[in-house]
Amino acid sequence: MITSDFVSPPSRDSFALFCRTLYQRRLVAGIGGNVSVRIKDKFLVTPSGVSLRDVTAEFVVVIGSDGSLEHGKNPSKEFDMHRLILAKREDVNVVCHVHGGYIVAASSILETGPDSFPPLTPGFTYLAYPLPLLPFYVPGSPELADAVGQYFSNRKLNALLIKNHGLITVGVNMADAINIAEEIDEAAQIYVLTAGRASTIDKESVSKIYSLPRSV
Repeated sequence: MITSDFVSPPSRDSFALFCRTLYQRRLVAGIGGNVSVRIKDKFLVTPSGVSLRDVTAEFVVVIGSDGSLEHGKNPSKEFDMHRLILAKREDVNVVCHVHGGYIVAASSILETGPDSFPPLTPGFTYLAYPLPLLPFYVPGSPELADAVGQYFSNRKLNALLIKNHGLITVGVNMADAINIAEEIDEAAQIYVLTAGRASTIDKESVSKIYSLPRSV
């Protein structure tokens, strides 16, 4: 169960806990992955070159709305992508970019497009179906930021796969973002472990699940 810290207004301490939780749940490895949270006129951002397993409040980068550095050192090289998403999506406050092994494996097998991933579980179907898959772009590049930003202009979109790279989820709070990531990670595990042969949820059921009120 997600701690209430991830639902309450974020602090540097709860943000750091969130980062470590992503690592503990194997959604990132090494120094991979990055997160940002909007708090009124500021952003909390993961630092560059630091594993999420090691992030404490002191490591958290704080950036003002004017781009000024208020605390910490270098933000993630993909912060421009985060800021672009948040600029386009006033309905969300959190951007979470993870590189879980099963997620990357599935992204390397699937075909790019607006509906890349089969509806394998009710949770995935409810929170993230249909799930688009972008072609590979160099991490931190303007091309990646622009491509991701275009997709997230769609307010119905809560998640986006990037081929051979990873997953981006958004949410009103950190709990939303990790819940979506975990549902996709579970579906990716099922897809990879069954070599893509798992049965899918039928279209009528998908329609019923997808039409339920959105909680994100």
